[in-house]
Amino acid sequence: MHEGMSHLAPRATVSLTFDDALPVHLDVAVPELDRAGLRGTFYVNAGADTVSARRKEWRAAAASGHELGNHTLFHPGVSSKAWVTDGIAIENYTLDRMRVELLAANRILTAIDDRETRSFAFPCSNPWLGRPGWPRRLLTRAGLDRTRVMGFVDRHGLDFGSNLTDYTPVVREIFPASRCGGIPASELSAQLADCHRVRGVVGDSESFEVLEAAVDIAVERGAWLVFVFHGIGGGHHLSCELEVFRRLLRRLGEDERVAVETFLDASRRLAAGAAT
Repeated sequence: MHEGMSHLAPRATVSLTFDDALPVHLDVAVPELDRAGLRGTFYVNAGADTVSARRKEWRAAAASGHELGNHTLFHPGVSSKAWVTDGIAIENYTLDRMRVELLAANRILTAIDDRETRSFAFPCSNPWLGRPGWPRRLLTRAGLDRTRVMGFVDRHGLDFGSNLTDYTPVVREIFPASRCGGIPASELSAQLADCHRVRGVVGDSESFEVLEAAVDIAVERGAWLVFVFHGIGGGHHLSCELEVFRRLLRRLGEDERVAVETFLDASRRLAAGAAT
């Protein structure tokens, strides 16, 4: 425990979130969290094989206090990704199709954990569905999608032929809070600007020192720090080393300045505080 830490009221909130309903979440992450006395949020794409094959284990995780968050039914992604087929290409989605999928995923998750309310995480941190116009597609093929040229096209509405649609309004209808893209820890803020566009700090492939520094920033600023993980000790090409994860859990468990809460619980408490 850090010196002078005893009997201090929590200054920061930390939520540990895990994406994609991976076997390693049940095999490693849940047991490690349980041993540390901490609870996490697992964003489950409800159509994943791990969900149907290990339903009782997911139910047990929820019963012990972990949140099963919605991560859609099929985890749609952009068609340029190697694992994306036509059936789950986000370019082929409409708002109505996404709404139906989110509600279906909720029904499956409710059948597992008996809970009616949960949070949501955008697959691949992407809140857009539909197909970009030919200027964006051309720039992407040319490797210029992360340049000022693309920014110019977006700012001036020059993406001709685009039907890209932000589906955050559908998410707002269904969920009390949601998590989207990543943010550097240096941009953490004490203000909860939008509980449906909460940005997480990526924990995959980082050293313990980097993760600890993020916690220190959150404590200093009285901020909500949301960590985003995929694999733990393996199980995904994006993964946090097991010993790094264990050290992070020890730090969080020993630091009385930090309250560790599920994403849903933290968002509700912080939103209520912002409203008063």
